[in-house]
Amino acid sequence: MQVIIPAGYNRRFPVMKRPQTFLEVGRREIFSAILEKLRGHEVIVVTPTPKEFKHYEVQVVKDEFTGSASALREIEKIVEGTFVVHYSDIFTPFRVEPIIQFHERMKPLMTLGVYSARNPWRYGVISSDPTGRVTRFLFQPRPDLVFSNLVYAGISVMEPEVFDKIPYKMDMHELISYLVQRKIPVYSYEFKTFWYHIGSVQEYVEANRDYLKRRMEMTQENVQGVNIYPPVSLENIRGKGAFLGPYVSASDVKLGSGVKVINSIIYSGAVIGDNANISDSVVGPGARIEEGAVVTESLVGEGSRVGERVKVGQSVVGVEKEVMENIFELELL
Repeated sequence: MQVIIPAGYNRRFPVMKRPQTFLEVGRREIFSAILEKLRGHEVIVVTPTPKEFKHYEVQVVKDEFTGSASALREIEKIVEGTFVVHYSDIFTPFRVEPIIQFHERMKPLMTLGVYSARNPWRYGVISSDPTGRVTRFLFQPRPDLVFSNLVYAGISVMEPEVFDKIPYKMDMHELISYLVQRKIPVYSYEFKTFWYHIGSVQEYVEANRDYLKRRMEMTQENVQGVNIYPPVSLENIRGKGAFLGPYVSASDVKLGSGVKVINSIIYSGAVIGDNANISDSVVGPGARIEEGAVVTESLVGEGSRVGERVKVGQSVVGVEKEVMENIFELELL
C-alpha cells in the first residue's frame, strides 16, 4: 500500500526552519516515528522542501504550498489504487493496517481515522451513524457548538477517484466538508491509542508532557550541575544549580545558574542565562534566553533572542527575531 505524507511548514508555529515533522516529542523525532510504523509500505513524501528528506529512504515529490488537500494532486500520476494519507505533524503509534482493512470492507471514497479528543474544538469534529458513515463534519467549531468528541486525526484512506474532487488550493478540512455535504460516502474508523497533533505551543507542550507522563521515567545522558524533577528526557545538559522538571525535554543546552524550566521543550544549541524562568513553552534551536528573562506559554523560534529581564507571555516569537521589551499575546512572525 502506498502511504502519502504531506510535509509542509506551519508558518504559525515556527519552532525552527525545517518542516514541523522534524520536531521531537520526548526527544523522539516525529518523522522517524512515522517511518518506523510504516515499514512494509511504500512511502511518498509531498513537500515544498524536498532537500530536507534526501537522507531518508522515501520517494519525494515537490509541492508548492497549494493546500493540505491540493498537495495530493502532485502524486495523482504515481498512485496505484487505494492509498493512505498520514499527515506529518501527527504523533501516534496507531498503525494503518486496521483502517485499511475497514476501508476495504466498507468501500467508501474516503475513510477517516478519528480519535476521541479532550479538546475537540481545536480540530475537525465528526459524527457518524452506526455503520461509521460520517453524517456531519465541522472544522474548529466554537466550544459551545461542539457536537462530538470525535475528531479527524490526520490519517485517512482514499480511492484515486478523490482527485476529481480536489481543485487547486484546497485544504483537507474543506475537502471533507465538500464530500459530506454532498453525501459522497465518507466513513470513520476510531482508534484508541494515544494521538497528538503538533501545531501550536499548547498542543506541543501537552503532547510532550503526556508522553513523558506515560513513560514516567527519568532519561538522562551526560547531565551535570542540574537539579532534576522527573519525568524528564535530557541529554548533554550543562548547568550551574539549574532546576529542570517535571515534564522537560532538552538536549545540548547550556544553562546559567538558578535557571528554572518546567513543562517545556528546549532544543539543541539554546543558551539560557542566569536566573531565567521558562514554563509551558518551546525554545527553538540556537535561541538565547538572557539573564532574568521569563518565558511562559510561549514559543521562541530558532536563532531568536529574548533580552535581559524581558517577559514573554502567551506569544509566538518566530525564527531569528529579537525581543527586547515585554510582550504578551503577540505574534512576531
